[in-house]
Amino acid sequence: MRRFSFALAPAALLTAALLTASTAAVAADAPKDLVEYRQRVMSALGGHTGAIAAMVKQQVSYDHIEAQADALAATAPVVGDLFPENSGPGDYAETDALPAIWEKPAEFQAAVEQFEKAAAAFPAAAESGDRATILEAFKALGGSCGNCHETFRADD
Repeated sequence: MRRFSFALAPAALLTAALLTASTAAVAADAPKDLVEYRQRVMSALGGHTGAIAAMVKQQVSYDHIEAQADALAATAPVVGDLFPENSGPGDYAETDALPAIWEKPAEFQAAVEQFEKAAAAFPAAAESGDRATILEAFKALGGSCGNCHETFRADD
C-alpha cells in the first residue's frame, strides 16, 4: 500500500500546482496588473532598442547587437496581446495607452503587425554584419515603433 501512496504524491502535487497556477492567472487580470505588466514588457523592448541604437551609433564598442536583436524579436510577438479590453485609460489611469487602441482595433493591429515584421527581420540584418543592412533594418524598426507611438500612445 505504501508504494501506491507514493505513486499518488506526484499526481497530487501536480494537481495542486495546476490549481495554483490557474488561480494566479485569474488574479493577474486586474487592470492595474495588466497595465504594469504591459509597461514592463514595453520597457524591455525599449531597453533592447536603446542598446541597439547605442551600438548602431557607435556610442559603445560592445558587439552584442545579435543578442539584442534576438531578444527584441522574441518579445515582439506578445505586444498585440498586451492590450486587453480592461487595460485602457478608463480602467487604470496610470497608462500611456490611448483609447484609440480599442476604438480603432484594425488600425492598431496593423501597427502591431508592422512592428512585429520589423522586429522579426532585424536579427537577420544584425547577423549579416553589414552596416548598411543593419541601418536600413533599424530605421524600419524605429519607424514601426514611432508609427504606433504617434497614434496609440500619449506623449510623456
